[in-house]
Amino acid sequence: MPEIFVGPKFRTIFASRETPHDDRLDEFISWTRRLTKMGVIAKAMGNLSFRTASGFIITPSGTDPATITAGQFVEVTSVDMERREITVNGPADPSSESMIHAAIYRNRADVNAIFHGHNNDFVATAETRGIPVTAREQSYGTPQLVAEVVGILGNHFFVVMRNHGFIAMGRTIGEAGAQIEKIFPAA
Repeated sequence: MPEIFVGPKFRTIFASRETPHDDRLDEFISWTRRLTKMGVIAKAMGNLSFRTASGFIITPSGTDPATITAGQFVEVTSVDMERREITVNGPADPSSESMIHAAIYRNRADVNAIFHGHNNDFVATAETRGIPVTAREQSYGTPQLVAEVVGILGNHFFVVMRNHGFIAMGRTIGEAGAQIEKIFPAA
């Protein structure tokens, strides 16, 4: 049974309330729409990010990916895992899984985009498909879940969080999306 984390997952420190700007946001929004139509992300279920020069841009907490606009994204510029503090530029709190995204970017210089989604049937059968799965189930947004993901990350571009969801990674935004389309081709 996972540890139950009581209280906020992290504290958001707003360095600026200005919306981040990046030429890749149109492509990013296109992927949020595609993944919503595929049924692997939905409001408060899944999150996407891509690396920037000063951190990463991520979907904000609780936003509907089917209707997200460029003005809603958040740029995470600093993550203090021990203090559970995340510094951002943007109008809202970043995704509750921001610590996982930060840890992957720290551990994998070759990863420039991360897409996290959900599909219960796939998650339940991932091990039989030869896809790396975390050893234990952990509560979302916690340092314990971050440790589980980092523990299986290796050089994989697709991993599963036990009884939770999947993480697809790529060198580009399109490559991260293609990882999902390989797994769910009929969607």
